[in-house]
Amino acid sequence: MKQVTLNVPDDVTVEKAQDALDQALSPDWISLHWHISDVQDAAGSHPEMSDEDARDILEELDNRHDCNYGVTWDTIHHYVDIWREHQEEAA
Repeated sequence: MKQVTLNVPDDVTVEKAQDALDQALSPDWISLHWHISDVQDAAGSHPEMSDEDARDILEELDNRHDCNYGVTWDTIHHYVDIWREHQEEAA
C-alpha cells in the first residue's frame, strides 16, 4: 500500500477527506465530477462569475439535484440563470 499526503482545506475534516478518497479509489463506486470552470463556462463572460460563486452553485447542485436525473448541462444552466437573477436584483 502507498502512503499519500493530502492538503485538506480548513473547512474539511481529515476524516471526510479520507472517506472521499477511499470512495474515489474503490472499484465499487462511480462518481461524476463537475468543476467550477464548467459552471463559469455556462455563465458566459458577462458578468464574470467568481470562483466562490461557482463553488456556491456546485454546492447547491450537489445538495439539491434530482437523483433520478443527475446533474446535466441543463441543470447547470438553470442554476446559473438563478444566479444571474440574484445578480440583477442586487444591482
